[in-house]
Amino acid sequence: MAAPLTPTSSSGNGNLPAQMKAGFYYSHQDVRVEDRSVPAISASEILAAVRSCGICGSDTMRWYREPEAIKRGAINTGHEIAGEIVRVGEQVSGFSPGDRVVITHHFPCLKCVPCLDGNETACETMHHKHIEPGGFAQYVRILESGITNGLYRIPDSMSFDEASFVEPLGCVVRSVRKIMPVADRSALVIGSGLAGLLHIKLLRALGAGRIIAADMSEDRLQAALHSGADEVCLASQKLPSADRVIVCTGAPAAATQALECINRGGQIMFFAADGPDKKLEIPFTRFWIAQPSILFSYGAAPRDMAEALDWIATRRVQVEDLITHRFPLSGIRDAFDLASNPRDNSLKVILQPHA
Repeated sequence: MAAPLTPTSSSGNGNLPAQMKAGFYYSHQDVRVEDRSVPAISASEILAAVRSCGICGSDTMRWYREPEAIKRGAINTGHEIAGEIVRVGEQVSGFSPGDRVVITHHFPCLKCVPCLDGNETACETMHHKHIEPGGFAQYVRILESGITNGLYRIPDSMSFDEASFVEPLGCVVRSVRKIMPVADRSALVIGSGLAGLLHIKLLRALGAGRIIAADMSEDRLQAALHSGADEVCLASQKLPSADRVIVCTGAPAAATQALECINRGGQIMFFAADGPDKKLEIPFTRFWIAQPSILFSYGAAPRDMAEALDWIATRRVQVEDLITHRFPLSGIRDAFDLASNPRDNSLKVILQPHA
């Protein structure tokens, strides 16, 4: 049971503690819990208690995170955040202590050419962080820049754990948006981890035709069937072709397989990547004739987040069944190890900083 909090609108310490626990990634083998001061906020900022924060696959990608950690000394990468506002700056309107919110760490400017073209997550502003320190902490400071486009109210019917799925599902909403229409189209999802399973659930909700899931794990293939796949196959085998092929794993072989499995005029979506400098050889002449589209998806824009919240709130996409492990913040090392090396039928690993 989460520890009770006493909300306050004061910019002072109020009834909140002066110190908090926060998790920091120093390297792939060194993830620590440290005592830090509860962040002070300005008159135009908000302080929230983090109730649930999922560990994203990107949090455990060594090539993606370790260089940043080395450069900065340590990082707090938590970004699948559901929390409760406990302090509001005097100049903030529209939010109050006690409000339950999904907290977004980054979002696009909505003004540049990529944003105006509908390709919002290609925006350079997506690499700016609007919270401090991050979701792997008991409290998080929401900067003024993060209030307008970075907070989404959680309906009373939705738990904090469910709300922590809004960001990952938002990323999937963007991915599927790019390969629409999907109704009555066959789909091959390569990789049945959390991202692959969310793709399957959303594709099923949108009326996709035959959905095939591929993975190297029998357990995850069973999870894919439970999530709505019509057919599953081991990724080590020859995979069937489909109208939409979605790559949800960074395994190099998966990218090559995707090129072989796309139907004429179909669409390939690369949702995952492997390393900073990987290259892929494209069968140019065959594709020139067959004319498939090759697409990429990164992150979620505000419209994707809002849509994901609605999918979960209306229960059209169920997420509770994907949660297999919950840890207090003190267990972050074990949580990261489990997320990095899935076992024991693990799917979604969630940290509950106030547990």
